[in-house]
Amino acid sequence: MKKIFSVGTLVGLASLALILGGCDKKEVKGKIEDGKITESSTSLSDGQLLETNNISLKDDGYFKEVVTGKEDPKVKLEVEYKTDWKDSSWEDINFEIDRLKVVEVDKIKDKDENTYKGLLSLHFYVENKGKEEVRIHPDEAKVLLNDGTEIKGDGFVDYWEDIFEKDKKKDGYVHFKFDELGQVDNIKEIDVTFKGEKKNKNKETVNHEYKVPLPLEIAE
Repeated sequence: MKKIFSVGTLVGLASLALILGGCDKKEVKGKIEDGKITESSTSLSDGQLLETNNISLKDDGYFKEVVTGKEDPKVKLEVEYKTDWKDSSWEDINFEIDRLKVVEVDKIKDKDENTYKGLLSLHFYVENKGKEEVRIHPDEAKVLLNDGTEIKGDGFVDYWEDIFEKDKKKDGYVHFKFDELGQVDNIKEIDVTFKGEKKNKNKETVNHEYKVPLPLEIAE
């Protein structure tokens, strides 16, 4: 059984710290709009204890790319948000994130058999209007809890395609993994970093870094 708590409207501002050689232009915006918490639980029915902690991560569209083979992680707690974060400050590149989900699971393994207990998934859109392909990949994520605890995670790049072809649009999910991630319903802020590179008109490599702080406030 799932207990779903509607937590109303969330309002937050997301600023962007951008590092790009020779470019001071900034065109970004973003805010957290709303969210919900879904929790696994147990219940009593006619004196029988019914085990209902059976939410499979593989059934969640946010994470289908990272759950493979016979692996079947069980969700302990998840939090989902909507956002309208947008960035058009890198020349010819539009980058958007419109929703995200954080989950605590019993365990999940990467291709190197390392075990993790927390995941973050962001749904993104990238439009490359330029004449050269662009590479963008997830670097790290930091989760700050209301009590001040900071939890660091890395990009889950096992199945990530970092090439964005010229004059094309692409959308999908990007993931981050955490060794431990409890209290996902007590998150205050999520800081995400992406790194990118492309060739300029002189065929020189230009590096780019996105630092995306997303302040979160869950109201009952």
